[in-house]
Amino acid sequence: MANTDQPFDQVLMYLRAAGHDTGQDTRERLQRFIREQREANPSLGTSLLMENVPKWFDLPTLNPAPQLPPIARNSIGYPDE
Repeated sequence: MANTDQPFDQVLMYLRAAGHDTGQDTRERLQRFIREQREANPSLGTSLLMENVPKWFDLPTLNPAPQLPPIARNSIGYPDE
């Protein structure tokens, strides 16, 4: 059985993990969005809410992993036998 706060908690954790500020303003805005979406579609699931999070909140862009230098093969000094 899903807790009524479960969608709120899951989206808030997602925002926190994405680096978004999760202060009081964000929490109030999130509650308003969830309430509006539930009024429009009472059977709305958490997965659809999660899909719409980037539309509602400006999420920080993640920097891609730094490029590693190319592998350079070289001798480590062992004599050829």
